[in-house]
Formats: sequence, structure tokens, C-alpha cells
Amino acid sequence: MASGQRSPLREKAEWLLRFAGMSLATPRDFRRLRLEAHRWLDPDGARPLELGELRDVQAHIQRGLKALHRKQPWEHRVQGRHVLLSGAKGLHGPLSRRFETQRPSDRYVVNAMDVLTEVGDRLRTCKRPGCGRAFIAVKRQEHCIDCAKAVQTARVASWRKRNPQRVRDLAHETYVRRKRRESGRRNLKIERRPRKG
Repeated sequence: MASGQRSPLREKAEWLLRFAGMSLATPRDFRRLRLEAHRWLDPDGARPLELGELRDVQAHIQRGLKALHRKQPWEHRVQGRHVLLSGAKGLHGPLSRRFETQRPSDRYVVNAMDVLTEVGDRLRTCKRPGCGRAFIAVKRQEHCIDCAKAVQTARVASWRKRNPQRVRDLAHETYVRRKRRESGRRNLKIERRPRKG
């Protein structure tokens, strides 16, 4: 896979985690999310959900993620049936399965649970104290994207504080390279100014 491209499963899982925290407060929020949820969680379904149904799905997902975070099972009771469909050539073709529910909102929740199951051990909880947000990890990632940026900023600030002379040296080297490029003189010498204080 080329860099910068995400797998459809990862995109779906990331959307699902964003959806769990999205607002459904205004009619505009609902109209946008209604179609997104239908596309991501039930593309073969007959209709997008209504506001109350979509809020129920979101609440189920939020409760499920909290239960998983506490190392408890995420349970969702549904009335439905599991259907196994024969292939184009009967038993000689590939079989496919389908889970049919009475309520469309149940299908959304079941599909959400399936997506998170397929993500496997890449579904993680941010380890930064006070966060605890669920995210889809890349490699050994331990923090959600917001906390990862904050941790990196703190790490850089700490390094800069411990190495002030190296920071000045790097800034001077960058300045010299820029001036050489601007002047077109590769051997341009620029003396450092004496420090004040």
C-alpha cells in the first residue's frame, strides 16, 4: 500500500471512533451524519436512520467502548437471524453470510462491533494520563493523534531546554545555508554574533 493511503477498514474504524464523539445536537449535524452512518455502517440497508435511532446507535457504541476500556464485554441484544447464502453454483461456489435484524439500528451496532473486531489489536486506548480516548494505532503507537502531538511538543521543549547551545548551533547552520542559497555563494562565511548577557 502506498504511503498516505489508508485501508478501507482503517478508514471505517476511524470514522466509527469519531462518530462516537460527534455531536447530533443540530439538524445540520444530523443530516450530515445520517448519510455518513448509512454509508459506513449499513450501505446495503434499505434506509438511513432517523434522529432517535442514530442517537441510540451512538449511545450503544459509546457504552460499548467504555465497557471494552474497563475490560468488560460489549453486549448488544438483538432479535435477528444469521443467514448463509449459497454461491452462484450452489455448494460449488463461495458461500456468503448475512445477519438480518428486525430493527435497522441493530444492524448498525452489529456492523460497528464487526468493524472493531476486524481492526484487532490496533484498537487501543491512549496512554496519556487523563485522556483514555480510543484510537486506531499505527505500528507501536501509544497515544491518540492529539496527545501524540502534545507529547512530541513537550519532548522537543525539554530537549531544547537541556541543549541550549546545540539549539543555537542548529539555528545558525540553518541561517548560513539559507544565506548561501540566497546569495548563490557556496563558500559564504557568516560570523556568529557575540551573545548578549
